[in-house]
Amino acid sequence: MPAPLDPILRDFPDQLETERLLIRAPRPGDGAAGNAAIRESEAELRPWMPWVHPLPSPDDTE
Repeated sequence: MPAPLDPILRDFPDQLETERLLIRAPRPGDGAAGNAAIRESEAELRPWMPWVHPLPSPDDTE
């Protein structure tokens, strides 16, 4: 029989939202906005994330 889940993990929300921030897992349809963010931040991402070069297409990001 598996051990019961730690109660602190049972009710983890699907998203965290404040007045200025929304954190959630990516969803279908988010590719265009994600791709725009990648393109806008290419110079900052390139040293740390090798998948940025060559730049992905919006379809690749989706």
